[in-house]
Amino acid sequence: MKKCTLFLFLLVLAFGENAKLPSTFKKCDQSKSDLNSCLTAAIKNAMEQLTEPIKEVGLPSMEPLEVPSLVIGAGTGPVQFQQNYKNLKISGYTKIDQLEATFKDNHLKIAVVFPEIKLVFEYEINGRILVLPISGKGPGAITMVKPKFVIDFPLEEYEKNGTKYYKVGKETLSMQPQKMHFELENLFNGDKLLASNVLQIMNDNWKEVYGDVQASYEEAFGKIFTSIFNNFLSKVPKSDLFDGV
Repeated sequence: MKKCTLFLFLLVLAFGENAKLPSTFKKCDQSKSDLNSCLTAAIKNAMEQLTEPIKEVGLPSMEPLEVPSLVIGAGTGPVQFQQNYKNLKISGYTKIDQLEATFKDNHLKIAVVFPEIKLVFEYEINGRILVLPISGKGPGAITMVKPKFVIDFPLEEYEKNGTKYYKVGKETLSMQPQKMHFELENLFNGDKLLASNVLQIMNDNWKEVYGDVQASYEEAFGKIFTSIFNNFLSKVPKSDLFDGV
């Protein structure tokens, strides 16, 4: 069985001196019994602020989140083509329907539901989808409707210049949308009738299409989130993240 392959040019974020937790971020007490409810409110509030970058702690704007290049390998079922994306702009992360965070045994787990996540990009594909040939190059978009993201960040403590910090170990992420919609312009060299028919089939069978490459998407997005979070953690010491430590 062929394994999906993934290549990701991670975000290049600004590196700088150590920083304090921004005054607009809520700080939670790790020793208190209400830690999880505090973290739930604090993380939701922080994510909603990322309509602009917060450069002093290395956080990029999430509206949109820009990713230079992403390649998702072919699946082993209906998706028999490599997905090449460039200049991705991902929007929707600052609008949150539900969020729950827990912190236990140095694992930060976040479950969040967004109204919609939209990826806009330049694409290039060539292969087969649901036994049909597919090829094209041009602008495109993928919309995830009401996706639920569940991510587990194992946090490892380390010391730098006498100060304790966290870094993320191997994260795990699941991404489950309620629906997906694919838009790919210039399929089949501009043959609109053929393109419309194939896109209709993809959208009608989105569960099978996404399910075949879901693990690769989860791996890619997990690396993106870990890159962002690690950059933040490298700047803000443990004692500035939490009270009671």
